[in-house]
Amino acid sequence: MQSRLVIRSDSSAMREVDAFVTGFVREHGMAPDEASRILILLEELITNLVKYGYPDRAECGRAEIVLALDGGRLEIEFIDDGREFDPLVGPPPNLEAQLETRTPGGLGLHILRSLTDEARYERRNGNNVIRLSRIVAPPKRP
Repeated sequence: MQSRLVIRSDSSAMREVDAFVTGFVREHGMAPDEASRILILLEELITNLVKYGYPDRAECGRAEIVLALDGGRLEIEFIDDGREFDPLVGPPPNLEAQLETRTPGGLGLHILRSLTDEARYERRNGNNVIRLSRIVAPPKRP
């Protein structure tokens, strides 16, 4: 059970992604709040790609999103043609530090890590490939 969406990596992509994720969750009988979690993850990845993925190019690139559900495990694969970037290697933000002394950045990636059970990155054929998985409630059966 796999669904795939290819998008232009620009600020308008989230409209397509929202419809794609909502349809996937509904089609597979998943809890509606799971759509919100998936959208938070994808919005973070897309936002980082749009902001930082193409520093030397005027035009936007493309990204591919693959969602798969195998029993109680949701797999999300995000493939983009932006500059090489592994979002999983950065240090987590110091959430205990005073707001005025915190180093900017890293909070979105912290959220990404906290909403997944497993995250992996690889650079393949000139693309960034991020694989996220999380355990979800089993799909509802009619």
